[in-house]
Amino acid sequence: MSVGLGRPILLLAAGCTVVLAASGVAQRDQAPPTTLAAASAAEPVVPVDPVELDGVGATTAGPVGRAVCGGTSLRSPYGYTGKSGHFASGRPGLPTYGARGTDYPHAKDGIVLPPERADYENWELSPDTVYYLAPGRHDGSFSANRGDVFVGGYAGGVASTLDGGYDAQTAIDSNITTGEQGDVTIAYLTIQNFTPPVDQTAINQTGNRGWRLLNSTVTRNVPGGGIFAASDAVIRDSCLTLNGQYGFQSAQTLQGDSLTGGPYNVWVERNEISYNDTCGLSGLLQNPALGWVDHNPVPAKYRNAHCGKVTGSGNQGGFKLWGTNGVMVRDNWIHHNWGVGGWVDTNNANTTWTGNTITDNENGGIWEETSYNFSITDNYLARNNLLDGPDNPGFPMPAIYVSESGSDTKNGGVPACAMLSCIASRMPGYPDRSVIANNTFTDNGGGVFLWQNSNRHCNDGFDNGCTLLKGGARGPFSVAGCAKNLPRATLDRSTFVGTVGGSPPQDYLDGCLWQTQNVTVTHNLIDFNPANIVGCTPQVWPACGANGVFSQFGDPNASAGGADIPTQITFFQDNSWSGNVYRGPSTFYAWNQGNPQNPVSWAEWTGRVGAGDRCTSATVRRSGSCTGPFGQDVDSHYASEVLR
Repeated sequence: MSVGLGRPILLLAAGCTVVLAASGVAQRDQAPPTTLAAASAAEPVVPVDPVELDGVGATTAGPVGRAVCGGTSLRSPYGYTGKSGHFASGRPGLPTYGARGTDYPHAKDGIVLPPERADYENWELSPDTVYYLAPGRHDGSFSANRGDVFVGGYAGGVASTLDGGYDAQTAIDSNITTGEQGDVTIAYLTIQNFTPPVDQTAINQTGNRGWRLLNSTVTRNVPGGGIFAASDAVIRDSCLTLNGQYGFQSAQTLQGDSLTGGPYNVWVERNEISYNDTCGLSGLLQNPALGWVDHNPVPAKYRNAHCGKVTGSGNQGGFKLWGTNGVMVRDNWIHHNWGVGGWVDTNNANTTWTGNTITDNENGGIWEETSYNFSITDNYLARNNLLDGPDNPGFPMPAIYVSESGSDTKNGGVPACAMLSCIASRMPGYPDRSVIANNTFTDNGGGVFLWQNSNRHCNDGFDNGCTLLKGGARGPFSVAGCAKNLPRATLDRSTFVGTVGGSPPQDYLDGCLWQTQNVTVTHNLIDFNPANIVGCTPQVWPACGANGVFSQFGDPNASAGGADIPTQITFFQDNSWSGNVYRGPSTFYAWNQGNPQNPVSWAEWTGRVGAGDRCTSATVRRSGSCTGPFGQDVDSHYASEVLR
């Protein structure tokens, strides 16, 4: 693929000058934007409806992903509308079960349920049973038994719907007092209008392992979320839309990972996750220059009257992961969520993002926060963070935001998921390096930003736990171990690595901090046109279009100087950019959040770092001002002019 240019454009490359001919430049050497094609190979790209731009902050639409909501993949292949009660496998119009090659080979019985008002308790359902919900509206809920299947039908234009009528919190869950009820399947159903509280879900709130949501719609459940993804969960080919807080979340679980304690081996594939947080937990926005005073980012037509009064908690969006190990997020379309598209928050490990189309979310498309070992590759990200960006105009608000996350190599690291199901499914891990590569960015609030809060550590009063290094809570970097040893830990300012000390002797300065380290940002295409973004001017939104890496002056203990963490993250924690292509006037921020030189020039951002050039002089450390050079974006190309 090549991009045609109307006239020659001068590209500033790190260390060289390149002139591109008017005939175009081959993308093969410059981050081929293959993501959209990969995500949409099975079905054609769907044109965006202009009404979907409501409140997004963009002045133009653009490519979108593979639509699932309302599509034929949700239509059940089963059309039985006859007599209710037990059915034998093989009856026309019904699922087959009980033998190899059938739809549900593990099941032992099948039961047809007519559309009616009924709540089924755990003791009323049998294990390993296929419950066929005939086409029509089913009012009520289920307390599932192990191995149960809840599958819908479709006949005469009518699908099967499980409806809460806004007077029931739970759609399908289980009674865990009788033991874990795992391996439940939900397929070809619409589950809607339930009222889970904030931070809870309509489906599997108790966190049973092995639940699968397939070819289903989960919608209008408020003020909480749609489904809880516990260990060995699968969410595939489904529509999670218009829920009050999240489409799904993954946190506490009955069977947790041996290191993180949370869900492991979770697969999220080929879904459409959209328009979640209709209850507005993301909060109101402020930007007087745009006329925003307590501005509600959720357009009136999407607000749900059944939300009740909610308090903005900062926990909302398309989905959120807590304490997971081994999550695959692949080939989804994640769009128009209020909050973050997908947020990985607090001691997650080995998360894979690949082949996704992530567009038009209020905040960033992807967040990795206080977590470990991630791979973000071959995704298409467009028009993210165009609402929360102007609400925080002086701080970088990018499409991909990495906060205190990466791959540790100083304190034993964090291994790949070691649970048996992770091994069996070949869930990948990234213990040595976290990667952001081969992604395409179009008109986001910014590109990629790496941040580390210099005051964030175990016992900081904000985070309840500690890092996952050297065995996590079972090792030296426990809450108690860091409370005892971090106050006296010191840094070797020749290497900017913590010194070994304390009891037992360890590098507590690094081990008790979540650090942004060993992150590679390479072969991405960042296409940025401020004219397509509302308020993207130096006067209204100074940090619009930002990329870079910095921390703020701060101290994890009394021995640390204010400049130590900014210097560590920028020069000594092996964070690197290379081989990227920037089209349009992206900006770059480095070292210290308060650095008056920010944004730094392309020459300063890319200049070769020599001995003693790491913002370490006494004058620089006192002033907080540094021009670099910062040694980033080797073999990258930058064209400040918009190529369209």
